[in-house]
Amino acid sequence: MRSLLTTDERDFLLWREGDQVPVSDLEGKIVGLYFSHNSYRSCHQFLPTLKDIYNKLKERAERFEVVFLCIDDDEDSFKNYLKDMPWLAVPFGDKIIRELATRFELNAIPSLVIIGPDGRTLSSDGSFYIHSHGIDAYPFSQEKLSELDEIEKSRAESQTLESLLVSDELDFVLGKGGIKVPVSELVGKTILFYFSRKICLPCQALTPKLAEVYNAIKAKHPDDFEIIFVSCDNDEKSFEEYYSVMPWLVLPYNDKRETSLRYKLRSPSGLPHLEVVGPEGRTILKEARELVAFHGSNAYPFDENRMKEMELRLEEMAKDWPEKVKHKLHAEHELVRARFGLYFCNGCEELNQGWIYMCDECYFGLHPKCALEEEEEEEEAKEIGMEENEEHGDQGQGTSCDGWVCKGEACYKA
Repeated sequence: MRSLLTTDERDFLLWREGDQVPVSDLEGKIVGLYFSHNSYRSCHQFLPTLKDIYNKLKERAERFEVVFLCIDDDEDSFKNYLKDMPWLAVPFGDKIIRELATRFELNAIPSLVIIGPDGRTLSSDGSFYIHSHGIDAYPFSQEKLSELDEIEKSRAESQTLESLLVSDELDFVLGKGGIKVPVSELVGKTILFYFSRKICLPCQALTPKLAEVYNAIKAKHPDDFEIIFVSCDNDEKSFEEYYSVMPWLVLPYNDKRETSLRYKLRSPSGLPHLEVVGPEGRTILKEARELVAFHGSNAYPFDENRMKEMELRLEEMAKDWPEKVKHKLHAEHELVRARFGLYFCNGCEELNQGWIYMCDECYFGLHPKCALEEEEEEEEAKEIGMEENEEHGDQGQGTSCDGWVCKGEACYKA
């Protein structure tokens, strides 16, 4: 545990009142590394659940501890947040926070990474197991988690729209103007759950495209299709402003089903996220963003055939493209061809999907059109240069034609 949580300058953690506790006190314990942010509504929704499980394990004298790693950039916020926590914390702004976030490939907030007594990672998905199974997830052993995964598999196979959307007296969603739409009226339809947030740039780019697709599908299949917006906004004003541009249904803001849906569907953490539930109530596609962007309204009914068609067309599209390219916009590293979901091209700054030429080291990416444009220009330049040399017999002197300067087989834009 020392190798994870200490630095050359620090070998302690903080208690909520600021007292220092040696990291060595954690040796031999199961530790949950809790990555959280004070301004994230999802973190405040998860915190009571985690505190309840933590206190129950403490009452049983289990050797379990939680360590808070704050990714907030406001120290006062960190101090106030910590006061509401019964566990330890890494000091605010400590470099180990960023290092551990990278090491565990943190891509969701909140996240609970479970570390065993021997310092090995037991699960990077502790928040899911805690929320879905409570204290029964302890001690997070491989045997225990395998057992819980089997339970989840059975749940998924028997999933219905009612099991996803009905909770106690909450048996409706909202339409435009706040009209209550009973869940019973949605049974038998293909439903897309749209997890999105106003301040997310890819979300802002996808929403108008999705609205066009929604309207086109509804025109053809008015009784068979619907989208439900599940807000990930951190304040109600943002939620209301964002939903005002959407034509579909929505879960009420701060509805407890927002959280339960994320865990029941075990949705990927990236935003925007589109999950498809078929007419029988079972998930038929975990992520439909790429399918919608590629096929538009023809993505309906979002089944395996549409996915196979997209895959074949994408492979055909790239069959003559090089595996790697060099580009002046990122001259320090080669860009490698890869499949990718939605992304913003660092060249044209437009939203794209499907293929990308990417530098994993720098997280720099170009759409194939932008990445290959330079290569095509070089090939064209060579051809022009060769034609000029053949015509004028030039073997080394620079010649100029239509804005090109050519020397031998190499031509450059004047």
